Amino acid sequence: MTKLFFKCCVLLTALTIALSADAASNRAKNKRHNQVQKPAPVAVYTAENPLLKTDSHLISQRRYFMDARKAIRQGDINQALYIKRNFLKDYPLAIWLDYWMLSTDPQVSKFNDVIKFISTDDHKELSSFLKEKYIAYLQKEGQFKKSLQLIGEKPYDDNTIMTPYMEGRQCRYYEALWHLNKADVTAQAFANKMYLQLRPYSNVCSGLIYMWNQNGYLKDKVKLEKFERAYITRNYNDTTRNLSYQLSDTKFSARVARSMKYYDSPENILKLEPNGSDEQRRVAVLAFKRFANLKPEDASLYFDNFAKNFKISETERHEIVQLISRGFLGRSSTLEQVEWVDRHLPAVTWTEELKIMRMRRAIWFRQWNQVYSLYDQLSENSKNEINWRYWKARSATEIGKKQEGRALMIKVSEDRSFFGFLAAQELGRELPFNHEHLSSHAHWPATAAKNKAAVRFFELRALDDNNASIEWREVAKYGTNDEAMLMAEWALNSGNAAYAIDSVIAGKRWDALDYRFPKPYFNLYKKFSSSTSVPISFLYGISRQESMLNPTIKSPVGAVGLMQLMPATAKLVSKQNHWKYSGPKDLVIPENNIRLGSAYLRDMLAKFDNNRVLAAAAYNAGPGRIKIWKSSDGLKRDTAQFIENIPFTETRIYVQNVLLYDAIYKKLLSGKGNLLLKPGEKSYKY
Repeated sequence: MTKLFFKCCVLLTALTIALSADAASNRAKNKRHNQVQKPAPVAVYTAENPLLKTDSHLISQRRYFMDARKAIRQGDINQALYIKRNFLKDYPLAIWLDYWMLSTDPQVSKFNDVIKFISTDDHKELSSFLKEKYIAYLQKEGQFKKSLQLIGEKPYDDNTIMTPYMEGRQCRYYEALWHLNKADVTAQAFANKMYLQLRPYSNVCSGLIYMWNQNGYLKDKVKLEKFERAYITRNYNDTTRNLSYQLSDTKFSARVARSMKYYDSPENILKLEPNGSDEQRRVAVLAFKRFANLKPEDASLYFDNFAKNFKISETERHEIVQLISRGFLGRSSTLEQVEWVDRHLPAVTWTEELKIMRMRRAIWFRQWNQVYSLYDQLSENSKNEINWRYWKARSATEIGKKQEGRALMIKVSEDRSFFGFLAAQELGRELPFNHEHLSSHAHWPATAAKNKAAVRFFELRALDDNNASIEWREVAKYGTNDEAMLMAEWALNSGNAAYAIDSVIAGKRWDALDYRFPKPYFNLYKKFSSSTSVPISFLYGISRQESMLNPTIKSPVGAVGLMQLMPATAKLVSKQNHWKYSGPKDLVIPENNIRLGSAYLRDMLAKFDNNRVLAAAAYNAGPGRIKIWKSSDGLKRDTAQFIENIPFTETRIYVQNVLLYDAIYKKLLSGKGNLLLKPGEKSYKY
């Protein structure tokens, strides 16, 4: 009995412990589930969603959403899935949970779900982000077949002028092909092209260059070609010296070493006595090319003797003349230098760059026959650019082909651009504002509520989530015209100028001028326009070009705020006007920025005869450059000739945009807009 009693006690104790453990486990599970079902408030919502009814159900869903997001961040995907399936089936932001679950901690095992997410096409922006993330991840993991499946067809034609992003996508495509033994000569040629370019290629292209090298294509001869390209230029000293070191133990070492003796003073090659060897001639030609690039005026004086002494080939002659020609077709070149180019380099052999440079000098020197004929030699892309279309029309008129010139100019005058407005003014036609207004069929909030991305945008704003900007682009790029423009109208009415502008840019709705050129801080602009006598449209034009009306933006060089003032300029203007200035932090305050910017712009207008063309150029490039850029040979140039020959591409475009924006703002502010240029600006001697 005693033993039996003892055994029963042991069993009873064990059973009690087990039951207690199960009970504790169940209590823990219930506790977790209760936490999910009744989450504590975890966020303070900054705004309500005007496209959704705010009730207890929506508030509850927001809390569940925040809990699910927190679970994903903590790696608890099961918890996030549980919340989504049970409490967020009809919540607008549920798709973001799907995205985060896939994009957080990428895994090959998620690939099919990634494909499914992308193929549903429910969110194009998030699909694009997810695709980019997984292409990079899969290639890193060596999953090239899967990465190629995401990339799809060849992204771009290899001859396209590519941005770094485009280069990276193309490189990933070719790298995947190489790993899958599907690469052909085009992959080799593209990698070769990437390697030979002097500007750094995208980091994404490192894998392709590595494969290209591993397959034996990075030969010493290719390195020599890159060395010689870098050697000639002005700004690649480190690249040149690094490549000379890489070639120091190759069969080209002697040639490279001799070339480097003339690197710092290439004109010393003229002291070399030719010995007839091909190796010496190669060194001499390379050094003279550098001389021609650095000092074209001096090189032109010695070119004929050098060519004769070293018996250079026709190809080498052509390459040297091209280098001198680039120097002779700059903004400060003389008519004699331009004529040197014409004598030494037949137009049929000019590159596109040289054709455009020669066009600008022909415009400057009023060589209208050359302008007229050179236009026909440009590439189709260049021919379609509005400035060259204007100059074709102008040159036709100048050489007596008046009927052709007028017909061409009428076509130009239909374009909303600086040259389009200029053509319209010259023809006495209305400026082509082509202003598109919000449709009468668009109604707030019903029209916007039809767009799921618009609903998500406001919901993310309610949660104070910066991802709202992604939903804004989704609406702008893929919404209907009514939906996108109605959202832009909301942006204007709520003081979100940046959203209004971004809506136009992302959706390429260039005719929606009300949103492309908003008028934030109107009372401040009006106040300082009045105190400085600078037209408010000009102040807005400068600000729109400088900062896209972002009051807190800072440029890489340190310019700050709406009118992108440099701190040193702001300090000087403050001192001249006896204003308090506490440093760059003052410039993000709109009132300070507009006051200082309008005062500085007033000074530029006063300095340059109230001429907005020169004042805008001075605002961008500095007042000291204007005197250098104006005519110094006694010939009169008009506004268009002067602007077309501004040597800095940035300033040339800047001036055109500011004058165009000034005219547009004048139209939006006053309803009047008949002139691009004032009479004094048209008759000014530039």
